[in-house]
Amino acid sequence: MTEKKAVLADSTSFYTISVEYPEDKRDKEQVMKTFVLDRYNAKKEEWKIGGPLYEEERKISRAFPDRANIRYTYDMGFERFSADSLKAVSYLFTTYEYTGGANGNTLVNSYCFNADNRKVEIEDILDLSANKDIRLSRLLAERALSDTTLFFKDFVEAGLGLAYLKPDGVTLDREKCRCDGFFFGSNFRNFVVEDRGMTFYFDKYSIAPGAAGITHLTLSWDDLRPYLKKPLPF
Repeated sequence: MTEKKAVLADSTSFYTISVEYPEDKRDKEQVMKTFVLDRYNAKKEEWKIGGPLYEEERKISRAFPDRANIRYTYDMGFERFSADSLKAVSYLFTTYEYTGGANGNTLVNSYCFNADNRKVEIEDILDLSANKDIRLSRLLAERALSDTTLFFKDFVEAGLGLAYLKPDGVTLDREKCRCDGFFFGSNFRNFVVEDRGMTFYFDKYSIAPGAAGITHLTLSWDDLRPYLKKPLPF
């Protein structure tokens, strides 16, 4: 289908910002529009001419006159996924941001809607209680490590939090992670629903080296059966 979308762009000598979002009647509360506009306006304010970041970059340029000029970039687009058998639609937003250095960063955010025009959360689909979030994270790790050309054990297990568990496999070792906690449910926050199952997306650098870019792992509905809530929201 042809996707109706809104596009916003702004450019100065310091930055270029471009964002887009779908105009879909399923999003009756316009959560996607709100999300995109919030990011768009926040970047315009953060990077404005005369603002703290702009002045700091000018200060660095004066101190190092041979340094190449840096033009900040913020580019957000989206992709649509349909699950016809479930009458569900998902949107995956991809955001590239560059503020200097060798490479920029790429992040993902997702939204899913059912036939009743209701936004579906991961907690509506999967039961992540009673350490099921950890067991399902292990399933994601197994799926990732079946592709040894893209994924590596150290990256995957650290990115999914599994490297920070004690030998019992469920207790977080705070010394290992050097953190106060790890929310395993966050491994499933960005997803799209498809007829074949669910695909989970991860930010650049999250579970693989930067060269891999954004990564994703698909689990079939059979894989997910022990974790599915009843009834499903579709």
